[in-house]
Amino acid sequence: MRGYDFVRLAFIGTAVLLATFMLIRVLPALRFILLIVLVVLLVMILLYIWRNYTQERESERTYAASISGQIQERITNCQEQIKRLQEEAQQINNSLKELEQQVRKGGNLSSPMQAKTESVLNGFRQELNLRKTKINFYKQCIEKLEKIKHQHELLAAVEQKKEELDNLRQQHYDEIADMEQLRWEVEKEDTYLETIQDLSTRMQRSTASDEVLNLQKELEKMLAQ
Repeated sequence: MRGYDFVRLAFIGTAVLLATFMLIRVLPALRFILLIVLVVLLVMILLYIWRNYTQERESERTYAASISGQIQERITNCQEQIKRLQEEAQQINNSLKELEQQVRKGGNLSSPMQAKTESVLNGFRQELNLRKTKINFYKQCIEKLEKIKHQHELLAAVEQKKEELDNLRQQHYDEIADMEQLRWEVEKEDTYLETIQDLSTRMQRSTASDEVLNLQKELEKMLAQ
C-alpha cells in the first residue's frame, strides 16, 4: 500500500472512531448499534488493507518473474557490487594516503624499510586499481542491462499496441459487415415496398377472381421470404 493511501485510510479510521465515541456519549441508547457499526467498519478497513497488500505482493511476484524483473534484479545486484567496491576503494585510498604521509614525515629510510614500504604502497595501489576495474566492469554491465531492459519493455509495448491495432481492425471489419448487412436489409425493404406498391396497384385494378387470388399468392410468397 502506498504511504499516501495508508495515511488517508488511517485518518478516515481515526475520524470514524472519534465520531462513533461522540455518538455513544450523546446517544447512549444506540450504544450497541454504534458498536456493531464500528466493528463492521474496522473489519472493512482491515479487509481493504489486506487486499491491497496481497495485490501489491502479487504484482511484485509477477514482475520479479518477468524478464524485465529478472533484468532489474541483475541491475540491482550490480549497483550493490559497485557500492561495496566504492566503499572498499575509498578505504584503500585513505590507507594509501595515510601511509604516504607517514613516509614523507619519516625522512630518509633505510633500504630494507624503504623497499618494504614501497611494496606495501604498491600493494594498495594494485588493490585500488583492481576495484576501479571491477567498478567499470559493473557499470558497463548496468549500461548493457538497461538497454536490454528497454528493448524488452519496448517489445512488450509494441505487442500491446499491436493487439490494440488488431482489435481496431477487427472492429472495422465487423462494422463493414454490419453496414453491408444493413444495406442489404434496406435494399430488401425497398424491394418489398416496391413490390407491395405494385401488388396494391394491380389489386385496385383487378376485377377477376383468379387475378385477385394470384396477387394474394404473390404477396404471401414475398412475405414468406
